[in-house]
Amino acid sequence: MSNRRDFFKKAGLLTAGSLADINFQRPQKIDVPTDIKVKDVKGLVFQDGYDRGVYVRIEATDGTVGWGESSANGIRAVQAIINDLLKPQVVGQSPFDTEQLWEQMFWKNVDLGSGGILTYAIAGVDCALWDLKAKLLGVPVYQLIGGKFRDSVPAYAGFRLKGGAVPVAEAVEQAVKLAEKGFKQLKIRAQIREYNINPKDDPCLKYYTAVRKELPDSVDLFLDPNEGYTGYRAIEIGKTLEGMGMKYYESPCPNENLEDLATVVDALTIPVLAGEKCYTRWMLKDLIEKGKPDMVNTDFIKSGGITEGLKMCHIAGLHHKQVVPHNTKPMQGSAATMQLLAAIPNCGPMVEYIEADLYKTICSIFDEGIEFKNGEMLVPKGNGLGLTINEKRAKALFKY
Repeated sequence: MSNRRDFFKKAGLLTAGSLADINFQRPQKIDVPTDIKVKDVKGLVFQDGYDRGVYVRIEATDGTVGWGESSANGIRAVQAIINDLLKPQVVGQSPFDTEQLWEQMFWKNVDLGSGGILTYAIAGVDCALWDLKAKLLGVPVYQLIGGKFRDSVPAYAGFRLKGGAVPVAEAVEQAVKLAEKGFKQLKIRAQIREYNINPKDDPCLKYYTAVRKELPDSVDLFLDPNEGYTGYRAIEIGKTLEGMGMKYYESPCPNENLEDLATVVDALTIPVLAGEKCYTRWMLKDLIEKGKPDMVNTDFIKSGGITEGLKMCHIAGLHHKQVVPHNTKPMQGSAATMQLLAAIPNCGPMVEYIEADLYKTICSIFDEGIEFKNGEMLVPKGNGLGLTINEKRAKALFKY
């Protein structure tokens, strides 16, 4: 003990300017309201062709409202799960208990299946809870999940081929228009899919060649077969396009055949992306360990929202994998995606952004929406998820 005191004396720490005289400043306390509970949960849907959405509106007992979005596949079924199964588990609970509520929503309903429609529904509720609790604290969501690494992420746009049903000239026109809007990366969504695997009349090379010819060299073009190839065919197409300058290759093989995906990754030198259909942290773990993709493209409003999405980002980071999200909803879904990308260290080189023009009616409920500038999607600046929904217009659209 005497040696320690001698050390501190020599260091000048027990003199008039000693540690005893230092004014340690206590961190300012943030009061988390404990009396506020979830008053109501509403799963709301709208569909007019491609212009569609599943939104979740959560109101707290003090009148504050949070909004989330679910994937819009099977919108009425997703809505039913939200309103019939998840709502009773959330109403009356604290909106700050997002971890506990996620576990309840998942495990008490897991007999429905551990991925897909259940995690779609959970995502909408979870994102609305994060929007709500961040608004109650007066901060953006990214401040609650680790702070901010970045203010924007380069965005890419996709255009669809419907398995080859879209005329080549129309596909070229779509691509050129997207490039003119400022996108520096474009994706061909071939939409071959698993039920048409290795099609005899494969459209991909024909379309890629035609589109590449009309794009400026400054715009990258890559292919997403939508899991429509077995391993050998994915390698054959991938190597051909790699030789034509393609820089990325997305979802070449079915998620049910991770061994084939691994052979594609091993055969190519360009990054292979996969993970859109990984709906939980466990599915992502299997994908990374067995399929070995270079980057993961999980979709946060398919895979349980921000609570589960953050875990998936950390699992990807544990394996030194960057996250390049699949993201096909232009407003509230994009806002949740950008809040996560702002706060993680392993954000990839780009993020998908679907044009708001394709969702004009849904997007009309927003007073402030996602910003896209100079080829990049900006992290929303407002509290919560960062966007502002006009309650009057939302009520008229969703009829609640």
